[in-house]
Amino acid sequence: MDADHATWHQEIMLDDDVKRAEMGGKMVCDVSPHIMLNSHGVTEKMASGSTGMEFWEYPLPQLEIIILSTFVFWRFFDILFKKLRVPIPKFTSMMLVGAVFSEVFQWVEMSRFQHIFINDNKYMPNVAETIGAFAFTLDWFLRGVTTDVGMIKKSGTKSVVIGVTSMIIPLQIGKVIYSSREKSSIPTMTDMEYAVMIFTMSMTPFTCLNMLLTGLKIVHTEFGQIAQSSGMVTDMLAFFLSVWKNISRDEINRIRMGVGMMLFFICLYLVRQFMHWVIRNTPEGAPVKNIYLSIGLSLAYLSYLFWSHFLFFGPLGAFVLGLAIPNGPPLGSVFIQKFESFNEGIFLPLFGSLSMIKLDWSYLRKGFGNGKQGHMYECFSFLSILYVAKLATSFLVALAARMPLRDSIILGIIMGTKSSFELSYVLQAFEKDKIGLELFTLLGVYILVNSLLTPMAIHFLYDRSNRLVSYKRRNLKYNSELQTLVCINKPDNITSMISLLRATSPTKVSPMRCCVLHLIELVGQATPTFISHQLQKPKPGSRSYSENVISSFQLFQENYWDSASINMFTFLTSGKEMHEHICWFALDKGSNLILLSFHRSWGANGYGIISDDQNLRGLNRSVLKRAPCSGGILVHRKPIWNPKSVESPCRVCLIYVGGNDNKEALALANHMRGNQKVNLTVMRLIPAPHTEESSKRRHNEMVEYKNSLEERPRDNSSIIELTVADGTETSTFLHSVAYDYDLFLVGRRSGIGTTVTTGLGEWMEFNELGVIGDLLASEYYPSRASVLIIQQQE
Repeated sequence: MDADHATWHQEIMLDDDVKRAEMGGKMVCDVSPHIMLNSHGVTEKMASGSTGMEFWEYPLPQLEIIILSTFVFWRFFDILFKKLRVPIPKFTSMMLVGAVFSEVFQWVEMSRFQHIFINDNKYMPNVAETIGAFAFTLDWFLRGVTTDVGMIKKSGTKSVVIGVTSMIIPLQIGKVIYSSREKSSIPTMTDMEYAVMIFTMSMTPFTCLNMLLTGLKIVHTEFGQIAQSSGMVTDMLAFFLSVWKNISRDEINRIRMGVGMMLFFICLYLVRQFMHWVIRNTPEGAPVKNIYLSIGLSLAYLSYLFWSHFLFFGPLGAFVLGLAIPNGPPLGSVFIQKFESFNEGIFLPLFGSLSMIKLDWSYLRKGFGNGKQGHMYECFSFLSILYVAKLATSFLVALAARMPLRDSIILGIIMGTKSSFELSYVLQAFEKDKIGLELFTLLGVYILVNSLLTPMAIHFLYDRSNRLVSYKRRNLKYNSELQTLVCINKPDNITSMISLLRATSPTKVSPMRCCVLHLIELVGQATPTFISHQLQKPKPGSRSYSENVISSFQLFQENYWDSASINMFTFLTSGKEMHEHICWFALDKGSNLILLSFHRSWGANGYGIISDDQNLRGLNRSVLKRAPCSGGILVHRKPIWNPKSVESPCRVCLIYVGGNDNKEALALANHMRGNQKVNLTVMRLIPAPHTEESSKRRHNEMVEYKNSLEERPRDNSSIIELTVADGTETSTFLHSVAYDYDLFLVGRRSGIGTTVTTGLGEWMEFNELGVIGDLLASEYYPSRASVLIIQQQE
């Protein structure tokens, strides 16, 4: 019975095709084919003979074969590239699968697979391509979710100029070349095909840049931020150009697009307010309810449909909606955790491979035989000129903005990258008959080759040791505003850090912006958790991870409400990755000083070591080594600020020998001078004997500092100069003033290489404190004063 049913099913499908052919254009009602999703088993063919259908001729097995094949082969290419240590993006591996299948299916032996992957029956729905388009839209939505909208505000002049010039100049050059070709000869391509090529080459979509930089693991670097900001500027410029092109057609189109834009952005504002409401009503540490995730996904696909029908390029609507969802925890990160891996691993490969499988490689082979005539030469010569123009423009602008030569070259290469957006754009143009199959093939090959070579070139040129390098000085000397990142590892650190911040005396003239990062080491949990206490509140009746930290620093902010801005965060992460998170966070927040706590804790009287955390010591050393800004380690042996009465000032001593670290300590001391209850003493240790050149240099440094004293005149500052012959004299002098101060300030590399520290280095226990800092923090040093060791940005 199964065999008869299968034979009847095949005959009905054939009859339906014949009916359609006979009716032709006169057909008013479509003839629905009798579709069965799956076969009756592998025995069907054997039971019915030649009249039966193979199991792979049914829709469901075909879909399963396509999904399985694309998954296996793209994972094969991805693993192969990783083994070869070539950082090729995952989407490029997906495109490579389609390109390989397209060529292989030309063989006669593979005709069955070609029938499975390429649906020639225009009356049958192509489910695999539909799922691929669904996945591409979801991918764009998730890219929008991970995007920091504040990046647009942070885009400096450098990013804006790079973004604008890298699009406008290639765009204009492309128009000029097309006009000259049109006048000198008859182009083999239409004006619409040239328009598609010009727009494709001029664009640098943010989503493609983000995908590339994420794969190269440089997305959070300042270099990566500049590239992404430039891409976002390019996106906005392309958006306005597209809008202008559409509204300039006719009055009806102008009205439709204007009303559509207004309705969409009103809804977008309401969606963002709703998402913030969801975050506020999600207790700290609790997961977001699944119903809100379902609403977010539904809105993403509704945005796609709205943009497809009333505006242009539907996936852009999903991306813009993703921007309305706050990135990071608790909402944005949940979307990524739940959907990104599954979509990127299973469904998105269908879009990449099935788009490339449409390529006809015979055009490419014919083009090589035609020499300098035909589509191939005309297309690739045009693309090459536009690529060089884009690369040169980005490179020259970056160089003019005083970026390093190597980084300028890499930025030029990055701005010319092509990936998923360009593929979807030319695919849409091909499906709408704006370009022919030959140009679609040539553009597809160009996009594939570009996405293969670009990451290779960047990997070869980029110095990964400079991932945390900042292009501008992030230290205290060149910034009037104190922007600190305070790291809290233990409850004991709270009081000492608040006392130190109070001593810096934030004022309206010299304000302070402080980010407090409570670090909790994960044990038995793999996924890091980031909590912003500005957005989330603990569930009523429950305690926050950082309740003591929050309440203490909130009280500090209330006391300095007009001059200090405090933002509090909690980061649960593994000990091995903690230093990386601190450095990335400092880079992202624009901090100019990272404050860390010393790994040793003393008893209540300032004597006797009660804890010695070697893990914390390793964290401090790693942060100082990689910090994108200045760093400081606070050795707390006594409360820095002990205001028993109005008459009890905080006595601070800056030990000055010379060098960049001491200059940074000077800058911090200058901030402290704003507090009238801080008595500052600058103790200058002069090496003896010293050369005339070194004496002159140190004299100039002190003159510079004295000038700064005159700019902010106070009667609570003094300078003491002392000539020392060796480290023994230095140690003797420091022991003599051990009980005179509450806080010592010293540069980490202060005095190294001079007679001031001769002989002291042999007894140094902690090199992260420097020679003088190690002496002051030693358990044998008789003082109960705290010590702050400062290191200027490397």
